[in-house]
Amino acid sequence: MGRAGGGGGSSSAVAAPVEGGVGAGAGAGAGERALAIMKMAEKFSRDASKPADEDVAKRVFHVAAGRVEVRYHLGEGRITAGHVVLQRDGPAQAVQINPLAPKPRALDLLQLFRTLQAAERDACQAVRDSEWESREIARVRAGQEQGIALEVPYYDVARVKAEDSDDEPPDEASSAADYLTPFLPPGLGAGGMTREQCLAVRERCLRALKDRLARLDEEQAALARRQAAFSRDRDMLTPAEEEEHEVAAQEAGFRINILQRRLARHEEAALSKYYELDRKLRNDARLALLLVPA
Repeated sequence: MGRAGGGGGSSSAVAAPVEGGVGAGAGAGAGERALAIMKMAEKFSRDASKPADEDVAKRVFHVAAGRVEVRYHLGEGRITAGHVVLQRDGPAQAVQINPLAPKPRALDLLQLFRTLQAAERDACQAVRDSEWESREIARVRAGQEQGIALEVPYYDVARVKAEDSDDEPPDEASSAADYLTPFLPPGLGAGGMTREQCLAVRERCLRALKDRLARLDEEQAALARRQAAFSRDRDMLTPAEEEEHEVAAQEAGFRINILQRRLARHEEAALSKYYELDRKLRNDARLALLLVPA
């Protein structure tokens, strides 16, 4: 805390906790624990433009006792410094090191005491402002810590969107690919398939579509199981195992985020896709035996 017309300085305060309400300091709400200021001290650096006997080195405000102490800087070649003690109820005490200096008049001491009372009020307000600022910083920090969310990097989002986008036209290789090839029995000859093989191909094809639509539930269930196991065995885990769990949870959250986007994009069309695939299978000439009564 600086002073008017002088060099820079610092300040400190001693306080005791009291209940908020009557007697609590400004800036403390009702029911909060405020700090009742008992003592404040201000220290000032040396101002070479003033004599040492007039240059304040330290001011101590004994708020509870109603007393103010003013200590001056050491003069050149001196081992002691002058000081003044002013009280709200009691006589003033002034100690001068220079015996030739004029003694302070009572009117001057009264004016000094009034000036120090104003400085005491300013110091109290500065302490209250610091308390309020500290509480605000703690409140904002607590809110930020409770609102932590995992952010997916932009490049990962762009890559996944490019890989899973349904708007891109398929290339020639994917257009020429047969949708039944992964589900056909190996070593299928020119004679075609039996009815049992056709039924198996149809079931595998429809099951693959269902599995893709149900993958989100599996990922969420796996993450829930991992978190439950972590909560149960947390006290027995090593730091390395805790770090491994955090990495796995982040990866699972990333996969779930991708699957949720896919689900939102395909949720309305999922049933129609299922029926469309079933119709396509029924109209496929290779599975014509499915339409023949058993």
